[in-house]
Formats: sequence, C-alpha cells, structure tokens
Amino acid sequence: MGWIMDFFSQNSIPLLIVGLVLNVLTIIFLIINIVTSSNLKHRYRQLVRGTDGKRIENILFEHIDRVEAVHKRLDEAESQLDVFNNRLSFCIQKIGIVRYNAFDDTGSDLSYSIALLDENNDGIIISGIYGRTETVSYAKPVKDGVSNYSLSVEELQALERAKANVLDRVDVRAARSNRQIG
Repeated sequence: MGWIMDFFSQNSIPLLIVGLVLNVLTIIFLIINIVTSSNLKHRYRQLVRGTDGKRIENILFEHIDRVEAVHKRLDEAESQLDVFNNRLSFCIQKIGIVRYNAFDDTGSDLSYSIALLDENNDGIIISGIYGRTETVSYAKPVKDGVSNYSLSVEELQALERAKANVLDRVDVRAARSNRQIG
C-alpha cells in the first residue's frame, strides 16, 4: 500500500494533467451528447405529434394498417376502372349526322340519317324520311363499320362522319376551347 502512495506522490503532476484532460474530454463528449439528444427529442416530438402519448410502435402499426387499407381501396378502384373501361368500349362514342331534303316538294332539310357507333365501329344507323303525307323511319345495324343492308348516300355520309368522329377527351377539350374563343 505504501508503494501506491509513493507512486501518486512522485507522479502527481502528470496524473493531475491526465485527469484534467480526461475531464475536459468528458465535458466535450457530454456537450455533444446533449446536442444530439436534443435533436433526437425534437425529431421524436415531430414524429409523435397529435398521437396523445402513444408509443412509436403503435403509431407505426396504425400507419401500416392505414397504408394497407389504402392499397386495398386502390386495388378495388383499379378493378372498377377496368370494368368501366370495358363497358365504355360498348357505349356510343362516335356520332355522325346528315340532314337533307329527301323530296323536292318538301320545304327544308327535315329528313336525317344518324350513325351511332361504339369504339369498335359497331352500332346503328337511324334514318327518318320526311314526306308531306307521311314520315318513315329506318334502322340498320352496323358491324365493324359496315352494314349488311344497302345504305343510301346520306346514310353512308353519316357513317363516314361517325367513323371520323373519334371522341378523345383531349380533342373534346381543345374543340370546346376553340368554340369558346371563336
């Protein structure tokens, strides 16, 4: 035990300097630790704000549940969109109209031919022939842009107009803006 006292008494200055350096390093590490922990506390407060003191694990599980619910709803919406797109392909999308005077003895263009086609150019041509004593209507089916029945010149014009009338949302918007400008 005496040799320990002798060692400390002979090396007291270097031991004091080493102790002082270690204390200074400890203080520096303490300051770094305080700054880091305050940043972490700030980030943690931001992360758990509005959670009423719940544990972070519970918050993450709730978030995962919400994300899974959103994915499920998105999958359902995409499925419905596929159904709607399929149905839409069979809806009337192309229309061609021709008005004309079928007889010389009538006053104006009261006769008409209307071609109503879907995305696949399937549909119907409806014609109304106006005369002084009677009006007659005809309906002729169209498959792949062609009718098995003979078509009049006006019905052919209505069919060609319908086939050229591709409704695309971008084109409709452009047409509407052009009409509003002009």
